[in-house]
Amino acid sequence: MNVSLEVHVNVSLARRVFLLAYSPERQRLLSRSNLGAALQAAALYDLYEQGLIHDDAGKVKATARRGAAVPDCDLAAELLGRITASERPHRWRHWVKKGDRQATGHVGAGLERERVIRFESHRILGIIPSRRMLLRRPQLRTAATRAMWDAVKPGRPVARVPAADAALAALAYEGELRVVLGGRERRAAKSRIRELEAGLGPVPEALRKVVRDRKSATAGV
Repeated sequence: MNVSLEVHVNVSLARRVFLLAYSPERQRLLSRSNLGAALQAAALYDLYEQGLIHDDAGKVKATARRGAAVPDCDLAAELLGRITASERPHRWRHWVKKGDRQATGHVGAGLERERVIRFESHRILGIIPSRRMLLRRPQLRTAATRAMWDAVKPGRPVARVPAADAALAALAYEGELRVVLGGRERRAAKSRIRELEAGLGPVPEALRKVVRDRKSATAGV
């Protein structure tokens, strides 16, 4: 399934997470509170999986690799540039959170350039200017959703779940993308998600901490 998608369009993990947050019925992104952080986490995971960054005592360091390929995801490439240019290493959650407000627009712009989505201006009640997002390739969101559900299916051995699909499910869960994982589904999937995360490295936990800290800060206001 993933191979067929790659023939048509760049389907980086960040783009798949973005598509999961889209509601075809409401023609816009939902679950936006932590979407930027989830996208940053997806880009970080891709860099980690490709060996372009590594964990050093809980901090992120760029891996010196002669002739290493540039990530094909714009967000991952931009993030790698910031990590490499940083004067000192930071913890994983720093990079999940740093710049997350721009991440949604960044990924959306790339999908628009590749004609996966398009934006259309309209007026609510004929008065209030607004903009709806139209999905030009709905099969991409369908495939991402199916991959996520296949990953959380309890009867499937974790070892047989592709790492990218396991990461997709974990980041959708930790980023609280309730448009695809509502309250009941989240409760049912929790133990399965923890099993999947055991083989995914430090990124899912970093996203969980960012979301938790954000909630604590909001509750304290």
